[in-house]
Amino acid sequence: MRAQDATADSPVAMAQVLAMIMATSPGLDSREVGMLEQLDAFRRIGVSEPAFLRIAREVQRGICQGLSRHEYLYPDDLEVIDEILDRVHDASHRLLLCRLAGCVITADGRVQEVERVVYDRMLLRWGYTRASLSQAILTERVH
Repeated sequence: MRAQDATADSPVAMAQVLAMIMATSPGLDSREVGMLEQLDAFRRIGVSEPAFLRIAREVQRGICQGLSRHEYLYPDDLEVIDEILDRVHDASHRLLLCRLAGCVITADGRVQEVERVVYDRMLLRWGYTRASLSQAILTERVH
C-alpha cells in the first residue's frame, strides 16, 4: 500500500501515520502493538487490528522502508513522511495521532533518535510544539 492509496482523513491514512512511526524499527515491535491495543487505538482510528498490522507491514516494507536503516532523515525520507502526514487534515485526528505516536515511541522504555526525529517532524508539519501539544491535550480533556 502506498500513501497515495489512502484518501484524506480516512482510517487508512491515520493507520499509515502510526505505521510510519513504527517503521523506524525493523519489523513490528510487539511492545508498540501492545501499547496500541492498550490505548484502544485501532477502534479509535477506525481500523481492525489485523487491518492495521497489514497496513503497517506494507508501509514498513514499502514507502517507509529506509526509516529503520539510519539515525537521521534524508531529503527523500522527509518527502515520504510529509506525504503521509499531509493525508490527515482534521485537527482532532492529528491530535489523536500525536498522542498515540508519543505513546508508541516510548513503548519500549526508550526513544531512539530516528523515532524522535520523525515524531518532531510530525509535530512541526502539523503546527505543534511539545508545549502546544500538551496544552491541546489538557484542553481536550476539559471538553
